[in-house]
Amino acid sequence: MTSNGRSGEQRGRVAIIGAGPGGLSAALALHQAGFEVKVFERHERLKSIGGAILLNAIGTYILRSYGADVDDLHTVDVSEFRRADGRRRVRWRTDPDLISRAGARGWISGTMRSYVYEKMLEVMPDGVLEIGHPFTHYTENESGVTAHFANGEKFEADLLIGADGVNSVVRNQLWGHEDLKNVGIRVTLGWAEFDGAPRTHMICSHNQRYQLGYAPLSYQNKNCFEWWFVEKYDENTPEIADPIGYISERVQDFANPIPQIVQATDPVKGVFPWVVQYKNPLSAWSKGRVTILGDAAHPTSPYAGYGAGMAIEDGFFLGRILSGRILSDRGSLTEGLQEYDKARVEYTNKVTEFARTLGKVFHGLPWIGRKLRDFMLDHTPIPDRMISKGYTEEAQQLLAALLETDAALARPNSG
Repeated sequence: MTSNGRSGEQRGRVAIIGAGPGGLSAALALHQAGFEVKVFERHERLKSIGGAILLNAIGTYILRSYGADVDDLHTVDVSEFRRADGRRRVRWRTDPDLISRAGARGWISGTMRSYVYEKMLEVMPDGVLEIGHPFTHYTENESGVTAHFANGEKFEADLLIGADGVNSVVRNQLWGHEDLKNVGIRVTLGWAEFDGAPRTHMICSHNQRYQLGYAPLSYQNKNCFEWWFVEKYDENTPEIADPIGYISERVQDFANPIPQIVQATDPVKGVFPWVVQYKNPLSAWSKGRVTILGDAAHPTSPYAGYGAGMAIEDGFFLGRILSGRILSDRGSLTEGLQEYDKARVEYTNKVTEFARTLGKVFHGLPWIGRKLRDFMLDHTPIPDRMISKGYTEEAQQLLAALLETDAALARPNSG
C-alpha cells in the first residue's frame, strides 16, 4: 500500500510501449512512485540493441536511485577535444565537488548498452514486463486510454507512454507522422579489448574531415575501449564493406592510441554502423493521457554523446513529477504532464540541436569553413566556451538541482 492508503492500481495504471533504456527507466521510476506499471515490448525476448554508450553523472546517479549496482563502471576525470596530432583544443569543464556529491568518480562513464539494460532488469519488479506485444494504436476517452496490440490483446490505463524509439507508433498517432531526416553524418561505433593506453581520459580527435573519439570502459572484467568514428554522409555515400579497414585507412595519421584501438576491434562483434537521423523538435510531448520519451521524443546524434542517458533521465523525471498524483484525475494528470514537458522538452531540444550544429560544423562545412573553424579552435577561446557550455554546463545545473531536491526530501519534516 502507498502512504495515502491507495494501491498502485488505485493511484493509477501506466502502460509503457517499448522496453529500451527509457521505457525501463520510466517503469522503475513510476513503480517507485507507487503506480501499477506494465511495459510492453514487441520482441519475443528482451535484448539490448547497440554497442558502447556514454553515461554522465546524472545517469549513474539515477541508476543508483533505482537500486542498481553500478560501482564497477569505469569513469574518467578528463574529457577533451584534440587535433588529430594529439594537441588539445577543448577541455570539458566540470565541478568536482558536484560530481563527488552525486557519488560519482567523474563526469563520464563508458559502458555497454547491454550493461545498463541488464542492471535495470536486475531491479525490475516481477510482472512488469510483457514481451511479444507489438503495439498498433491507442484509443482514448475522458476516463482512460487503451493500448491495442497486434495479437488482439488490450490494456486499459490512465496514462500511456511511448518509449518506442525513432519510429515511434505512439508519436505518429499523437503528433502526426513525420519522416526521419538524415543529419548528414554517419557514425560507426566500436569497442575493443585494449590495454595499451591511459584509462583516465575521454578524447574526441579531429582532422579536417573525420572524428574519432574514444573512452575507456570495463566489460566482462576486461579492460576495453569504446570508440566512435564520424564522417559526412549523403544519399550517394556507399556502404562500408570492411569497416575496420575503411576506418583504419582514414585514421592512420591520428595520434596513438587511435589506430591501435581500431585495429584491436573484432570486425564481427565489435562494430555497429548507422546513419544518424532526426525529426523536427516538438514544442510539447504530452497530450491528453499520452506522452513520449527518449528517441520517440528527441532522436539524438552522436555529437550529443548521450542519447540513452537522456532517455533514462526522461523516465526518471516523469516518475518524480507524477509522484503523489492520482492519474485517474484528469486535471491532476494534465498538470503533471505539463510540468514534465516544461522540465524536459526545452532542455532536450537544446542538447539535440547543439549536437546537430556541432555535426554540421565538423562535417558539413566547405574547405574554407573548415580552415576557419580550425583556426578558431587553435587560436581563440570561443570554441572552448561554446563546446563546454553545450556539453556540460546545463547538465551540471540539472544535476545540482536534482541533488538539492533529494537533499530536501531526505531532511526530517521536509514536507
